[in-house]
Amino acid sequence: MIEHRGGERKADPAPAAAGFAALRRAPPSRSSDRGGRPRDRLGGSVRGIPGGDVRIDTDYLVVGAGATGLAFADALVAETDAEVTLVDRRPAPGGHWLDAYPFVRLHSPSAYYGVNSLRLGEDRVDREGENAGFYERATGGEVRDYFATVAARLRRGGQVRLLTGHEFLGEGTAAESVRDLGTGALHDVGVRRRIVDARYLEASVPATHTRPFEVAPGARVVAVNDLPAASDSADSFTVLGSGKTAVDACTWLLEGGVDPDRIRWVRPRDAWFNDRADFQPLEQVGGIMNGLSLDAEAGAGATDIDDLFERLEASGRMIRIDRSQTATMYRGTMLSARELESVRRIDGVVRLGRVRRIEADRIVLDRGEVETSRGVVHVDCTALGLSSAPAVPLFQPGRIVLQQVRHNSPTFNAALAGFVEAARDDDVDRNRLCPPNPYASGIDDWPRMMSRTWRTEQRWLAEPDLAGWLARSRLNLLGALPDHAAEPPVRAALERFATHVGAAIERLGRLGGSPSPAEA
Repeated sequence: MIEHRGGERKADPAPAAAGFAALRRAPPSRSSDRGGRPRDRLGGSVRGIPGGDVRIDTDYLVVGAGATGLAFADALVAETDAEVTLVDRRPAPGGHWLDAYPFVRLHSPSAYYGVNSLRLGEDRVDREGENAGFYERATGGEVRDYFATVAARLRRGGQVRLLTGHEFLGEGTAAESVRDLGTGALHDVGVRRRIVDARYLEASVPATHTRPFEVAPGARVVAVNDLPAASDSADSFTVLGSGKTAVDACTWLLEGGVDPDRIRWVRPRDAWFNDRADFQPLEQVGGIMNGLSLDAEAGAGATDIDDLFERLEASGRMIRIDRSQTATMYRGTMLSARELESVRRIDGVVRLGRVRRIEADRIVLDRGEVETSRGVVHVDCTALGLSSAPAVPLFQPGRIVLQQVRHNSPTFNAALAGFVEAARDDDVDRNRLCPPNPYASGIDDWPRMMSRTWRTEQRWLAEPDLAGWLARSRLNLLGALPDHAAEPPVRAALERFATHVGAAIERLGRLGGSPSPAEA
């Protein structure tokens, strides 16, 4: 039997209308310090299991040891004495970060990314450079090192086994089955509670995705990971893609001194971006609340999708690179004013749809073709990134499928699922608190994503134990709001949000379409 460490789970409901500003900081949970003598109850090594075919028994088998798998496990073992086994094909924990391009950074602050039990970075505001004035954003290398440390800490705690370099095969003859990719040994896994699918929304990244276009002999195409190595020998560059990776590639080239006239940008769709200034936590959390209040105000008054985005742009909540072009893409990507100003210097933009074929002297697209040459380095930034898998219930018999619940908060959502799994006994109640909320791809998805986030947050705030968890979670981007709620600008934002959020939920819900049973 798994013991829950949270004590009494229910109390008299606090008024949901009090909102996040009414939460008070709680003392750190047990996840904050796993010091003391390490336990080796589970045994095993970080690479695998000594010996040949061995049966493993565990409460939870988490498939995927990336950001969400680790965040779930971290939250679960903080609340229970459950035994957890994480399995991943990759040679180390960290998921897609192991394949990240060399100049990648988090697009959001480090302060609310990772796992609850360990801070990423120093919660420092950068004083110089492109990110000046904003909370630090970890590099890819820093994120990889962080997750390696997280995994080691979890193992030392005695409840977690990590099987990297292992492939999950699914149901075997008597149990679930995994294979050691180094030795070929098969291991049955007896799962007492649930399998946790942390790969359902697995990101498609440039280094590993399959190119959606043909490349003829003589054409020079590189993944964005290989751009630094290829840059010195290029006459010019053609960047392929509309999203964050393409923006990063363009920004890296410009910061490296490449003249904007040497960069051509193939953008199948123009995109809307969030302003990075609106997503700064801790001492700048008032800006987040102000932005949410503007979202609610726009949502409450919008007559249709176009009117909604006109309102969001007018308030500064949404930005686009070229205001003369209709933007239809929205993926939750952030840009700072400096980044926006930088990429606007690129005039050579191709808008002829997606690339179909690159030859030595031409690029063939959906709606035409453009010239190229052997001296041009074509930078593939077309990986889809966030998965568009359909919503399914998070909590199912014998299974948990990790998905987005609060918009654009992947590790928070995984940790939330871990807490709710521990704190509730009924899957109907768990799914009520964690309805899936698919990632956005276009502007039609934004109303649905925001209205469901706000509706779900109202449910959380009516549950005292969950409200307390939110108050102490470092992954909650609004966690510092109670400390600043009395400040006049923050108080005004809270009042504006409270005034409009009810109407916004209703109006945006209609604009975003009816939810499926899994999403309700």
